[in-house]
Amino acid sequence: MYRPEGLNGATMFFSKNPSGRSVQSELNILMDYELVALSQLDDAGLKRLAELHHSVMHTLLSDLGLPLVFRYYQVARAEPSVVGICAVSTSGDVLGWAMGSPYPDMINVGLRTPLMWFALQMIRLVFTRPRVLWQLITSVLSSSTQAVSRGSIELTYIGVAPDQRGKGLGSKLLDVFLEASRMAAHRTVLLSVEKENAPAIALYEQAGFKIIKTFSEGRYQRHRMELILE
Repeated sequence: MYRPEGLNGATMFFSKNPSGRSVQSELNILMDYELVALSQLDDAGLKRLAELHHSVMHTLLSDLGLPLVFRYYQVARAEPSVVGICAVSTSGDVLGWAMGSPYPDMINVGLRTPLMWFALQMIRLVFTRPRVLWQLITSVLSSSTQAVSRGSIELTYIGVAPDQRGKGLGSKLLDVFLEASRMAAHRTVLLSVEKENAPAIALYEQAGFKIIKTFSEGRYQRHRMELILE
């Protein structure tokens, strides 16, 4: 089902221990998972990723519904500029993931295709969750103010399954994402995080991110954070 290759075709290098096995190999043995590029997930794996996102990420994308979450990752998987990494168990479950893009708005635009399908999803929201539709409109209008500059990449999502938390998986995924972004010649990493999400903010600050501003996006209050890659 999966082919554990380098991120987006790039080779990932890990140091060797005295036994001759790579650190990555030993991590896979100890943690019982493989780190797999998002681009290498098949449709079944992508569905598991979308289901995990929908269950653990309390975001606007999740509020739009599972079909749109799945469509989002379909678009991201096909986009060469996306840096995405997933932790996949030996049984094929997605345990966690980190994903980013230098062109996040382009992925959002991809959600609108096919147009008729997207229109039907929006009509469904009008009748079932009109407040979510209003939040979507507000988010689209404010997204231009959080533009990603040339040479930067936006960390759009990072998450871990509830039964995998507290094991260092989130930190590992973030570290691998940052290294892959550095190898892709990005100079800075940007992200937005809700002000009340203290665990996430602590994770980002531990990795070296700094808060550069705070802003409102509909009903959300968010920090804008930045990390300069060395």
